[in-house]
Amino acid sequence: MNRPERSALSAVVSELPKPRQTRSLKTQEGFIEAGWEIVRHQSWESISVTDIAKKAKRSVGAFYQRFGSKEDFLSVLLHRWIENGYNEPVIDREWESPSALIDGFLTDTFERIRGNRFLWRAALQRAIDDPDSWEPFRELAAYRRASLAERLGKLRGKAFSEDEIKRLALGLQVFNSVINNALLNNPGPLRVEDPEFLPVMRALCRSVSNIEAIS
Repeated sequence: MNRPERSALSAVVSELPKPRQTRSLKTQEGFIEAGWEIVRHQSWESISVTDIAKKAKRSVGAFYQRFGSKEDFLSVLLHRWIENGYNEPVIDREWESPSALIDGFLTDTFERIRGNRFLWRAALQRAIDDPDSWEPFRELAAYRRASLAERLGKLRGKAFSEDEIKRLALGLQVFNSVINNALLNNPGPLRVEDPEFLPVMRALCRSVSNIEAIS
């Protein structure tokens, strides 16, 4: 599958200063690793630049020299998250059946979001104020969805029809929408921390996609 060449997030990242020395590159990566680690454990809005600099064992001034602002730094983290989404080939693993693949794909999607819930929540909140900021995530979702449909077709020995692709897309939309709503609003009755959340969501996606019939 062909992936998008450029997104709004990659444009922001490309405009940031480029380290020319190994030491400077290590400093930049140190900030990114520090930010990544902190946001795994607390909300983005509660994190300060000072927190990030302290975690990276660098100065606040060094942070601003490389990233300009906390919002630009968030773009860097989100860009890295998206790149990881393109480079983690869960779809290309060996799967015994289409049913096993769809369950593995949904589990991978859920675990990636749950493991980075505060970063994902920051992306969702940013999209509320700036809908265009969500475009890179739509592109990634479309890429992964098309790759999934293609692999499912190969596993069953017959390419998906347009109708089957639409049903699969709808099932994935429901799956992702419920997760997003749970992270943003936590309405219940199930929460992402509940052991039954993922099994219920997988069953819902399979039902909407009619995966048993098409696999």
